[in-house]
Amino acid sequence: MKKSIRKSHGWLIANLFVVLVFLLTGVLLGPKFSYQDVEPLISALENMSAMVFTIMGIWIAFIYPNAILRITQPSKIDAIFSEEDEKRINMLVGTIIVSALVLVFLLLSTLLKLFLSKSGLYLHFPSLVKIIGVSFLLLLSYVQLVCVYIVIASNVNFLIDLRSKRNLHEMNRRL
Repeated sequence: MKKSIRKSHGWLIANLFVVLVFLLTGVLLGPKFSYQDVEPLISALENMSAMVFTIMGIWIAFIYPNAILRITQPSKIDAIFSEEDEKRINMLVGTIIVSALVLVFLLLSTLLKLFLSKSGLYLHFPSLVKIIGVSFLLLLSYVQLVCVYIVIASNVNFLIDLRSKRNLHEMNRRL
C-alpha cells in the first residue's frame, strides 16, 4: 500500500510540475500570441482527439464485442471479463472519455473566445486572457499527448500479447 501511495504522489508531483511549467510558459509567452497563432494547435487537438476517440472505440468494439452488446442489449448479454480484461476496458474507456473531454473543452473555449473577445474583460486585460488561454491550450495538448501515448502503448501491448500467445501455442503444439 505504501508503495502505491508513493507512486501516486510521484505522479501527482510530476503532473503539478507540468502544470506549473505551462502556467509559466503562458505568463512569459501568452501575451505575445494572437488567436491566429494558436488556431493550428486547436485544429490539431481536435483531430487528435477525434482520432483517439475513434481508434479506442473501434478497439473496444473489436476486442470486446460483448461489452458493446451489454450496452445496447443489457438484459440479453451477461458480460463477464477477467480482471486483466476489465483493467484494459477501463483504460480504453477512460482514454475515450478524456479525448471527448478535450473536444468539449475546445468547443467551450471557442464559445468563450467568441464572447470574451468583445467583452470589457478582454479590452481591459488582454494579456491575462491570453495567459490563461495559452496555458489552457498547453494543458489540453499535454492531456491529448498522454492519450496518444496510451493508444500507442495499447497497440504495442496487443502485439506483445499476440506474439506471446502464438509462441505459447507453438510450444504446446511441439510438446
